[in-house]
Amino acid sequence: MTPPILHVSNLTRSFGPVVALNEVSFDVPGAIVGLLGPNGAGKSTLLKILTGELRPSLGTVEVLGMTPFGNPDLYHRIGIAPEQDSLFEDLTGFQFVSFMLRMRGWDPPEAAKRAGEWLDRLGLADAMHRKTGGYSKGMRQRTKLATTFAHDPDVIFLDEPLTGLDPLWRHRVQTSIHEAAAAGACVLFSSHVLHEVEEATRQVLLLNRGRVVAQGDAREIRALIDTYPHRVILETSKPREVGVRLLQWDVVESITVTPTGLRVTTPKPEAFYSRLTIESAEGDLPVEGLVSPDDSLQALFETLVWKR
Repeated sequence: MTPPILHVSNLTRSFGPVVALNEVSFDVPGAIVGLLGPNGAGKSTLLKILTGELRPSLGTVEVLGMTPFGNPDLYHRIGIAPEQDSLFEDLTGFQFVSFMLRMRGWDPPEAAKRAGEWLDRLGLADAMHRKTGGYSKGMRQRTKLATTFAHDPDVIFLDEPLTGLDPLWRHRVQTSIHEAAAAGACVLFSSHVLHEVEEATRQVLLLNRGRVVAQGDAREIRALIDTYPHRVILETSKPREVGVRLLQWDVVESITVTPTGLRVTTPKPEAFYSRLTIESAEGDLPVEGLVSPDDSLQALFETLVWKR
């Protein structure tokens, strides 16, 4: 039997009296798996253990059959996009991605070639020779993702990878995730928003309060979540113009103007996000970013935990 790409057994991680992960167990054989859970569920702690940044307090963790902590051989085979911003402000985007490739063993000419290719692919061709300190949030996120994909890793870990991206770039990054998986990589990415996971995979691992709540098909999770209202916060410089447009959509229930944009309530989030992506790509819907507080997801997790 082929061993799983990721193997986690009875994993516990404590920070003093606080238990961040409590007897977590699961296997991932490959392909794409979404790590889903509300903020504070333990997703980032789990990813830091899987990538070797933290040592488990108890339990067993294996990535590609190897223990992650203190294992430089594994580092060359994995790609990591942490949630926190980790760019070097005085380097250009090109210098930063090239440097990270050289740290993984690539020679300078090939590192430069691949850095340029991936920055161009992620829409940063015109900005790659500017210092990252002047990049917008979305540009910084795409630069970070370029370092993740550029060395063709066997396993890719993405912590909230779509944060700060507008609808069009969210879709394009999702495409890169699919292409990496099609080329043979195993991808584990975290999110607290179900529709982001659904665009990439049907396989979901649900985490809440440091425990695995469920593992399975995202369609079953969607059927439960759609019984609750779903809120989305849109960032836009033209809130009234966008609001008038959105009120004409049958998937929009209500809209409230906020200091930075709009707060939208939708009973059909999957259809809403799909239409938002399409109309943003056409260039006539000025939406610069979006965030989902996703109280419906929080409510679902509380229900699932209570049932256990």
